[in-house]
Amino acid sequence: MISLVKLLNILFCLSVTLKFLAFAQPENQFIYHGFNGANLNLNGAAKVHSNGLLELTNISHHQIGRAFFPVPFNFSKSFSNSSQSSFSFSTNFAFAIVPERPDIGGHGIAFTISPSVQFTGALATQYFGLFNSTSNGLSSNHVFAVELDTLLTTEFQEKDDNHVGIDVNGLTSGWNHRISCTRTNYNRKAYY
Repeated sequence: MISLVKLLNILFCLSVTLKFLAFAQPENQFIYHGFNGANLNLNGAAKVHSNGLLELTNISHHQIGRAFFPVPFNFSKSFSNSSQSSFSFSTNFAFAIVPERPDIGGHGIAFTISPSVQFTGALATQYFGLFNSTSNGLSSNHVFAVELDTLLTTEFQEKDDNHVGIDVNGLTSGWNHRISCTRTNYNRKAYY
């Protein structure tokens, strides 16, 4: 049985799409229908199963698993000749969070944009493998994350267990919103 503290068995399923809308170029787009042969930069506990599912963590305690696109994106190369000051993107993905006790939840997952795939000293659990108590919130982090969280962490001023948060350089979300949850059976929840 999977332990909640064992940081979830996270499976990304079927499709991941990241498509840049502004200044999009072919090298800034990718679509995965399963992850076999995806050439992702995997580290920690992350692995791709033979059926194409990406597993970020396993049933061991305090695991960190990461999967990054293998080539960096340049978010600013077109801005010098343009009046546009921001870079738009969209993403769609399907995933599963499978904690030991479905009635409690787990620490969730973070979709991350960062200048590096190295997060020295990062901790698992509530830090999502991105930060630790010392690095959390530092402006020098240059990290953007969308967290999909299923466990209340008052340390980061969260108001709800099931929420999506927008994080910049730390895990105290600049914006967050409750995700409504309907239990479809004891082992599965549907989010809206």
